[in-house]
Amino acid sequence: MLGKEPMVVQHDRHGSPLFSDTGLHELLASVPDDSIKVKTAHQDYGELFSTRQASRQTLLQLIDTPSADCWIALHEVESTSLLKPLFTAMAAALMASLPPRYGAVLYCTGSLFISRGKASTPYHLDYGSNLLLQLRGHKHFMAFSPNDPTLVSRETLRQFFSGDANPHSLHYDPAHDHKALALDLAPGMGIYMPSTTPHCTETRTQDLSITASLSFVSPLAERLRRSSLFDNRVPPLRFLPQGFKHGVVAAYEGLRALNGDLKPRHKSFRPLPL
Repeated sequence: MLGKEPMVVQHDRHGSPLFSDTGLHELLASVPDDSIKVKTAHQDYGELFSTRQASRQTLLQLIDTPSADCWIALHEVESTSLLKPLFTAMAAALMASLPPRYGAVLYCTGSLFISRGKASTPYHLDYGSNLLLQLRGHKHFMAFSPNDPTLVSRETLRQFFSGDANPHSLHYDPAHDHKALALDLAPGMGIYMPSTTPHCTETRTQDLSITASLSFVSPLAERLRRSSLFDNRVPPLRFLPQGFKHGVVAAYEGLRALNGDLKPRHKSFRPLPL
């Protein structure tokens, strides 16, 4: 049963010819142009994490150059024809494994991460909880508890949920590495991470590493987001119960939505593909 801490998962979705060299080209041809993102392959864990749009030509050049370090993300691909069966199976497994306190999962988005060589992902948080499955190659992964205030402070949550994707109060400190769930992911392995789990990765191999990610929003994460927003807007009332703060912000957002002036917070999240 999945819970409030990162944990290892096992799966049988690897071994598909879709992720072989030949199958990968067919897969890449099926994804929309605007889903393709890249970044500088190697970054230190403490650097800011950001991606940029890339052309299909750049994508294929990176994939087809075995000596090239690369970090590629294909976002919002959960409904593409070749990947929908994978993400549908992940969503079904997710729903069967979530504890009752999470309630009904509201929205999700699927991504495929492809990397090689010295590629790394800096230390950062994600709004959605994540189910990640290693499909090809290997990846070193460190995931830290989102419930440890020495790692994720209330100030960090307030900054993050107020729109700062890289909160200045969030810092990678190698002295805390012993607190991490540290994994060398291989095909058939995966990891579950609750919302706002600090994490970072390294590829460490010249073979392509391919990881599928189903990121999802649950009522529990929305409760945390709304109470953190309340704390940020009304600091003198931070002592109020989380449920009350969540309710006030939910009502406010509902009114704004009715007036048509509430922009989608995460337009990439959609209903579960079941």
